[in-house]
Amino acid sequence: MHEGFVRSVVFPLHERLRGRSTAACYASLRGSERLSPDALKALQDRKLQRLMTHCWNHVPFYRRRFEALGVSHPEELGPGVLARLPLLERADVREHLDDLLADDHRDRLIRHATSGSTGQPLVFYTDPLKESWHNAAKLRGRAWFGIEPGSRQVDFWGSPVELSKQDALRRFKDRWFLNQVVISGLDLRDAALARGAEQLRRFRPRLVYGYPTVLYHVALYMERHPGAFDGWRPELVTCTSEVLYPNQRDKMLEIFQCPVGNEYGSRDGGHLAHECPAGRLHIAAEHVLLEVDEPDAQGVGDLVVTNLDGYGMPLLRYRLGDQVALEREPCSCGVTLPTLGHIMGRMTDFIVSRDGSLIHRTALVGVLRDVPDLKQFRIIQRRDLSIEILLVRDALFPQALLDDVRRKMQGMMGTDLPIRFSFPDHIPAEKSGKYATLISEAYAARQ
Repeated sequence: MHEGFVRSVVFPLHERLRGRSTAACYASLRGSERLSPDALKALQDRKLQRLMTHCWNHVPFYRRRFEALGVSHPEELGPGVLARLPLLERADVREHLDDLLADDHRDRLIRHATSGSTGQPLVFYTDPLKESWHNAAKLRGRAWFGIEPGSRQVDFWGSPVELSKQDALRRFKDRWFLNQVVISGLDLRDAALARGAEQLRRFRPRLVYGYPTVLYHVALYMERHPGAFDGWRPELVTCTSEVLYPNQRDKMLEIFQCPVGNEYGSRDGGHLAHECPAGRLHIAAEHVLLEVDEPDAQGVGDLVVTNLDGYGMPLLRYRLGDQVALEREPCSCGVTLPTLGHIMGRMTDFIVSRDGSLIHRTALVGVLRDVPDLKQFRIIQRRDLSIEILLVRDALFPQALLDDVRRKMQGMMGTDLPIRFSFPDHIPAEKSGKYATLISEAYAARQ
């Protein structure tokens, strides 16, 4: 369908029928992305005051927390009280889930669950307003690259394309009315990539969106079989949900010949930031307040999120689990929203050493990036602290290469933890559809 018609008519109508105000939120975000710092702070304070008043009136969990701080009237609520609130931990959500739900939103709640990196999924609820702002913030980030709502889009997603009648109708609606096609990213073997290439050749999307592991393999397939795409190239590639490594970005830039953007967020915290054409991750500051808990000398600490639009199950000062740093320097792109400078990922992205200290996975991933022609890898730390590394490439691995990898990894870790190698033909995705590069059973056992 014509992109302009989808953008101006079909997309807003579709969102209204779904109970969402995404189009209005998108217009609002485009109008606020260049506010002065003082004007942005005033906007955040107004939204925060409204949200905290809602929590006082309708969310028992926060009413108790406010009263424990000596608050006796909602007019006292605001940034000062927020700063004194104890952090909301995932354990709090599990223990007090029902009391975290707003009593005036029970009929509008939407149930979700995280994949549970420590083996215990987290159930939480969102609502149409929060999802409207979440989706609008994603669309705003793409618009910085010239990709407006309604543009032809292919999502490589981590779930199989279902074959039920209901899912078939949804695929038809998305394809012919919203200009969106979903391709399963669960299988990275050549036969599946060939089918994906045929869909890309026929649909010719402007935007390709998905996990960087999957999009990296699409780029590798395009490099090997350029004729399969009949000259098609996207105008933007946007990565989500996994760490985007420099070698992956470089290869996609080379093969796709278009900008490669990165978005950052979580299902529970919301859409947090999106990369701009200048390469900076701008925080969706009209939608979320971000703090760093107990930053180290480099400013890196646990990310704490307050979602300003989550009324069904408000999350105030919620410890997300990622390690990040905030930046203060303005961006050359002209967008005045603050930026994230450093994202290390979750604490479950760490190897446990013999003395109990934690070693970030980048110490190991950096070594593997130098292995020539490596198609896939996965690092698994067992409960006994030993490390197994799964490697996939077409050529055999010389013993000298493996010995060099082992030596470099042990040097990077500063420990002689045993390392062994396995050589599967293919590494499948996790149940969530993501391609985890590290699975730390040792860390999960400590939780």
